[in-house]
Amino acid sequence: MTAALAPAIASHIEALCAAIAADESIQSAREKAETFLADEPAVALYREVMTLGRTLEQRHRSGQKLAPEEISKFQDLQDQADAHEGIQAFVAAQEVLQEVATQVNGFVSKTLEKGSVPTHDEVFGQKGCGEGCGCH
Repeated sequence: MTAALAPAIASHIEALCAAIAADESIQSAREKAETFLADEPAVALYREVMTLGRTLEQRHRSGQKLAPEEISKFQDLQDQADAHEGIQAFVAAQEVLQEVATQVNGFVSKTLEKGSVPTHDEVFGQKGCGEGCGCH
């Protein structure tokens, strides 16, 4: 059974989504992702790199020896992907979109946990040279 959201919460969610959708950096990231997805050869190269990389990683973790040819093929594909502007734009766009999703989810989760609006540090902890950061 799914609980219905209170109207006040639903309206704020809609407002948040509208603000996210209207954000120029979000719009730009989505356009870059859509441009990449329309480029079938780029998508095929990206999928091949990801699939082969996953396969080799799984085999390596299971203790199987990887043939030098397999590693070389993966490195060649990875180099092609790294040099492809569309793939790089897609990866950067995905990072932007994922960061927004992570932040929104973090704040909502911490709000439900605390029962009040959390600070940025409560959600994500201090970054950089805050006390206890371990960088000194």
